[in-house]
Amino acid sequence: MKKILFLTFLILFTFSQLLAIETIQKARSVLSFELFNETVIHQEGNKEGMFHETNVTLSLLKMNNPKINMANIKDYDEEFKPLTKGEKFNEENKTLWLRVLLDKHFPKGEFVVTYGDMGIVEHSLSVTQNVDMFHVGKTQQLKFTYDPSIDSSVYYFKLSPAPYEHSYRFLAITSKNNFYDELGKGMIVLLSLGVIIGLIFMAGLYNGAMYYYNKDKSFLYYMFMQFGIALVLFNMMGILNFVNSSLARSETYYSLCSLFAIFFTTLFSKTFFDTKIHTPKLNFLLNIYMAMIAIDAFLSIFYVSIIFKYNLLPFMALSYIYIAFKRLKQGFKPALFYLFGWVFLVLALFLDAFLKFEFFVNPLFVGTALEAIFFSFALSYKIKMINDEKAEQKELLVHQSKLASMGEMIANIAHQWRQPLTHLSYTVMNIEDAFKHKSLDDKYLEKKVKEANGQIDFMSQTIDDFKEFYTPHKEKENFSLVEASKQVLAMMHHALDEQDIEVELIILNDLEIKNYKNEYKQVLLNLVSNAKDALVSRVILKPKITITIDGKIVSVADNAGGIQDELMYKIFEPYFTTKENNSGIGLYMSKMIVERNMRGELSVSNEGEGALFWVRV
Repeated sequence: MKKILFLTFLILFTFSQLLAIETIQKARSVLSFELFNETVIHQEGNKEGMFHETNVTLSLLKMNNPKINMANIKDYDEEFKPLTKGEKFNEENKTLWLRVLLDKHFPKGEFVVTYGDMGIVEHSLSVTQNVDMFHVGKTQQLKFTYDPSIDSSVYYFKLSPAPYEHSYRFLAITSKNNFYDELGKGMIVLLSLGVIIGLIFMAGLYNGAMYYYNKDKSFLYYMFMQFGIALVLFNMMGILNFVNSSLARSETYYSLCSLFAIFFTTLFSKTFFDTKIHTPKLNFLLNIYMAMIAIDAFLSIFYVSIIFKYNLLPFMALSYIYIAFKRLKQGFKPALFYLFGWVFLVLALFLDAFLKFEFFVNPLFVGTALEAIFFSFALSYKIKMINDEKAEQKELLVHQSKLASMGEMIANIAHQWRQPLTHLSYTVMNIEDAFKHKSLDDKYLEKKVKEANGQIDFMSQTIDDFKEFYTPHKEKENFSLVEASKQVLAMMHHALDEQDIEVELIILNDLEIKNYKNEYKQVLLNLVSNAKDALVSRVILKPKITITIDGKIVSVADNAGGIQDELMYKIFEPYFTTKENNSGIGLYMSKMIVERNMRGELSVSNEGEGALFWVRV
């Protein structure tokens, strides 16, 4: 929650800085730039700005004439043509001349021309205009002073375009004060956007870790989705535009990065909403989208991306909002956070697609950041739902384990009571026969009553023993592993004898430990019971169970033939059983008791003639 609040604050702070920079932008007169071989002209027309009228005109002359120089360039004024959309700055075997016309509204002061992907070889600015050429990063600047009363209103620049395969040429004119204010604000925004991209990238790593531990594919797809978004935003920051790399300046590269993010966004939505089960028709639509994205990626390599050329993405994204709304109506609460996040993102997509150059910073920065916040809420809520479901399953397992334990207790009591009940039956029969034959005297009656009371005391003690065994103790106590093991074997004595199973107790090192005595006894009872069942079901001729105690390690071995290798890794899973009419939770609960409650370890392997379970406490 703290990270989400911090991210929200960071986005709001960045947005406030963007507003401040937008105010500075009002002072800019002319902005011309060329991206992917297409030139865009934006001339300031805001009446509140310093240049409240369109008071700068850019014209271009392309001519391969060695006779043209700075001295006679004015003679070719009629050859200059206004710089328009579609104009190319870079043409082979031609010299480029730029003419800048300042009209009467251009104010007096110091100004800075910022330009990139081209150099100024010569210019007609006078010495008295204090010309200073410098660079900031990969961009170049030309600073000059202008006084309309003494300086010319027409200037000529001989250009040398940089030989980049994919151009990002631009030229901007602003006042000196606004240039430095904008530079400072721009650095703050650039740093803030960098932090946002870093947080989005870290969110991707976090969800990758969540997938590793939960194996929920929605976390994996969300990780790749966040990586894709972070890469797209990094590209949109414009840093790669100043790298002399065909990949970095390639429209194909930008398209593939975006399509990568969209593809995994679709996969994430499919798994997050489980559309295959809950909204099969919409799942089919998402499958179509994924096929379209794959085809479009192929087209972007060899031709151009159709999705981006015709601005189809914002309209495709509306489908995700509908899916979230549909799942929300079905009662899937995390869909609410997804819905809010996707509304912001779709709004940003429409603004970016249809109002591209009306914002100083692309609205996708704000939209994707808000989307990340709400999607984090959605995934957190889903994690909560998963944990709640696991807690319910655990409670159900514990309840089933208790029922199974009660069944085992009743079965063991029945085994223990069978002989005393038979003895009591014979005692009653003896008393009845003596009475019929008139040989019932006080001495005989006292003897039989004493025998009956002895059997009843034994039966009562049996109940007390089992009651003590199944009563949970929340406090650890000191006890001997040997004595606790003997108590378990005493309770199972009749059940084991009935099946002619030999039990050998080997004591290598008796040790008193401090732990949960009854829980240890329950685990040992489960292990011995499982060994007994295996020996009986496989009809072993000389069945034997060997219990070895060596310090804090207790092992239970049998000669029932062992566990199949393909079943070994499933042996401790809940509900796994190879026996009919069995819950399959005994070994699972035993492992939970040993490793979670007693902080020990329970393992199994095949040794000798059968299986070997060992407990370290």
